[in-house]
Order: sequence, then structure tokens, then C-alpha cells
Amino acid sequence: MTEKKNLLTKGLSRRQVLATGAAAAGAAYLGGKAPAFAAGKHKLRYIAFINRKTVWGKPYDFLAEEVDRLSNGELEIEYAGGSDVIGGFDAPEAVANGVFDMSHSANSYFAGAMPSSISLASGDASAEELHASGAIEAYSDILMQQRGVMMLGMPLSGVGYVFQVRGEPNELSYFKGKKIRSIPLYDPILQALGATPVTTSPAEAYTSMERGVVDGLGWPDIGLLDFKFYEQAKFIMMPSFYQLRTATLMNPNSFNNLPAELQDVLKEASASADAIGAKWAKEKRDAEHAEMEAAGVEFVSLSDAESQQFIDLTEEKLWAKINELAPADGARLKPLFDAA
Repeated sequence: MTEKKNLLTKGLSRRQVLATGAAAAGAAYLGGKAPAFAAGKHKLRYIAFINRKTVWGKPYDFLAEEVDRLSNGELEIEYAGGSDVIGGFDAPEAVANGVFDMSHSANSYFAGAMPSSISLASGDASAEELHASGAIEAYSDILMQQRGVMMLGMPLSGVGYVFQVRGEPNELSYFKGKKIRSIPLYDPILQALGATPVTTSPAEAYTSMERGVVDGLGWPDIGLLDFKFYEQAKFIMMPSFYQLRTATLMNPNSFNNLPAELQDVLKEASASADAIGAKWAKEKRDAEHAEMEAAGVEFVSLSDAESQQFIDLTEEKLWAKINELAPADGARLKPLFDAA
């Protein structure tokens, strides 16, 4: 038991807890017997920012399965609902207030209360590189200070974002005068391109295009098929930009109320689930691209010069927004993301 205990309790700093390397430790640990826990099952209520049947529900599966396996059934992650229960923009606040214990959340959804949340999308570094540079540790610290929630993990990563639109976007000038469904992450980019950002919930995005309220939308380069956007918009502009890095948020009291052994298991399971999620996201993106092309969607590439101009613009606008609204956070985070 002492040897197993040591395996679980190695590296309890936030950086080590969140590091992808913990996934490898978890895999090694699974080769032995599950730890002994006190009788009785502990339960955590989990909320997702979009409904269960979309790709955004998969991280719940990965985490719940890893937790069940590592805890020998003593810890259960109970799915409490998605946007049918609470709006994605409201979920982080609900977790901070203890209404739910955990949430899968898009970082940009709480940009109003934490402007530097959008930094998590910056660059194209891997999760391992972000951990190594200290970017995730610093981000997690700011998140706890400003939102009162823990960042337990990064359940989806490794793919970018795209704009899917009605017309052929073979030049950046296409966006001038267009109305594009947006979130805070995309707003500065669209404004710089001469477009008007329109904020809607994910559930309203299809209807907004169907009714002509918007001419297209910004979306992660995964999950586009779930909402059948290709029925309204047949063009996707390439290259993709930023990196999708969603967050598993947790109420700190809910975490601290778990027995120490289950806290360790939850950290271990989250790191393992993050690695599973990153691999799955890339595979899912590739499969979706093939299916969308079969449905008549065209992936339109900008010229090399405009591609570079576009990528430079996205990074410039992201950090300019952070430095405008949260200069201290920007000064702390940007060198770490640049170093990753």
C-alpha cells in the first residue's frame, strides 16, 4: 500500500497535477490494483456547455470512465445536463457558486469576467509545451483568483478554429460588411476584417443562419457536423487559427471535500482523459472534414501571403484585447505562451 500511495501522491503541485505527464503515470499505475477506499460512493455533478449528444459531450465520457476505473467505482461523475439545463455562458458561475461541482467549458465563454481567459487559445503549442513553459500553471492561478474555480484539466485540444460562411472566402476582403456569429474570442478578428460580430448561443447558431441573421459563423474545427451548418454555409476558410483548448472547471470546495485518495485519483484521471481527448479530437476533425466534403462543403485556402497575414492578425488581436482589458495578466501570460 505504501508504494501505491507514493505513486498517487507524487507531484501534487498544480503544474504536475495538470501536466500531461501525469497521464503516463496514471497508465503505469493502472497496471496494479486499484487503491483501497472507505466504503461508500462519492458523487460529483458535471455540467457541459453544449448538449450531451454533440462532440462536446465526449469529454464527460472520457473523464467518467477514467474516474470509475481508477477509483474502483468509489467516485462517480454524474452528468447533470448541458445547455438544456444552463446556458454555456452561465456554467462557470454555477460551478463557482457550487450549483454544480464540475463543468466542461469553452475558455472564451467566461471572457467577460476574466478577459485573459482567451489566452488559452493562443499559438499552436502542444499541451505538453504549455505545461513546460508554465503557461498553464499561470493561467490556472489567474482563473482561481478571478473566477474562484480550479482548472482541473484541458479535455479537448489539438485542433483549431475556422470560419464557415455562405460565400467563397478566397480573400480576406470577403468578410467586409458581413455579419458573422461570434464569441469574444473571434470578435476582434472579425472587426479588423470589417465584419460585424453577432453573439448567439451555440444552440441558436443554425437558426441565425437559416433566418439570414448572420452570413456565417466562427466555430472550432470540430463539431460542425453536429449542427448541420453545411446546410446553410458551404464554404470553410483555411487555414484554421488559434487552438481549441477547452477547460474542465471544478468548484474548489467540492474538490477539497473529497478524501485525499480520491482527490489524487481525480487529478490522475483528468490527466489521462485529457490525453485521450486530444487524440480523439484530431481523429474526429479529420473524419468530419471528409464527411463535409462529401456533403458538398468546400475548404477554401487563402494565398500563402494572406494566410500568414491572417494568422498574424489573430494573434495580434487576441493579445491586444487582453492587454487592453487585463494588462497585468497579459504581461504575465504572453511570455509564457511565446516560450511554449
